[in-house]
Amino acid sequence: MFQSQLGARIKQVRLSLGFLQEDVAEILGMSRVAIGYIEQGRRAPKLSTLYALANLYEVDIRTFFDFQDAPPGA
Repeated sequence: MFQSQLGARIKQVRLSLGFLQEDVAEILGMSRVAIGYIEQGRRAPKLSTLYALANLYEVDIRTFFDFQDAPPGA
């Protein structure tokens, strides 16, 4: 459950900033599929990936763990 909540929150932040998965993948040197798996909760992100995402999105890494704003059912 935690992994799916984390993924949903990462996706929510990405969408709120207007990034496409393809853009994020290219900037971070990852595949779009890997980004998708993280956002779907199918793969746990490495800590270094979380920091890279936070840096890219210009948010505090703790933002990804604020599940109160996560979509219902996540």
